[in-house]
Amino acid sequence: MAYLTFKLILSILLDTMNKKIQRSGDAIRPLLHRIGLDPKEIEVYLALLAMKSGRVSMIAKAAKQSRSHTYLVLQSLEEKGLVSHIEQGKVLKFIAESPEHLLGYLEDQERKWSTLKQLAEGALPQLKSLSQGIVDVPRVTLLKGMDGMKQVYREILRYDFCGLFNAERADEVFGGNMAHMLFGPNVELRAKDLLVDNAGAKKWLSEVKQHEDYEVRLLPKQMQFSTDTVLFGESIALFAYDADGTIVRIENKNIADTFRSWFDALWASAKKTKKT
Repeated sequence: MAYLTFKLILSILLDTMNKKIQRSGDAIRPLLHRIGLDPKEIEVYLALLAMKSGRVSMIAKAAKQSRSHTYLVLQSLEEKGLVSHIEQGKVLKFIAESPEHLLGYLEDQERKWSTLKQLAEGALPQLKSLSQGIVDVPRVTLLKGMDGMKQVYREILRYDFCGLFNAERADEVFGGNMAHMLFGPNVELRAKDLLVDNAGAKKWLSEVKQHEDYEVRLLPKQMQFSTDTVLFGESIALFAYDADGTIVRIENKNIADTFRSWFDALWASAKKTKKT
């Protein structure tokens, strides 16, 4: 009878914690994912935060994960500095560190990526030398998904670029202002953008400031499309904004020069916008 009573109390406790995790975690899960936790790490981390501390078996039940996998996830979270453990006799208990430790984890990641960036920059001359000898042959690469889009957009930002852009469609795909989501609200673009004339263009103009190095013009009303085409350096990137998030990138000077001449002709006839 005592065992059944304990089991009932435990069941009620876990149910209460699951509801608490669900309510508080809905807004937090996307943030934790962006910080670098995978879906199972997020569930285990939120479960342990609600419990403060607990055995692997209890954490597994609260996170709705298998016991063996929960143990591996807890080890991963411990390596990230978000979880610690203590041994009480033969019992291993895990403890959720203060949420402030997330900032420490982010700082560690920032230092790691800063070091990797320096190493990559140092290796660029050697890597570029490997691709020499195919200058006249267009190099076409295909990427897919949100990560691929972010990767190419970040590459584009290192150049002065020209773009043919449907801001309304980009807003739908990214769930908000694409420039702000990728580069922050204070980003200063160096570009000429030709925008499809729709409600999204007006929203873009109110959110992204024009300045000496960034100018926006509106295409004629009859020009409607749902993609983004960007010229940067000697490359062109075409963003399909389809279900697969397809990006086609073409690297070739002759093709880039041809596109630039087309863009210049459209730019000359496009409607100027007021700088705010």
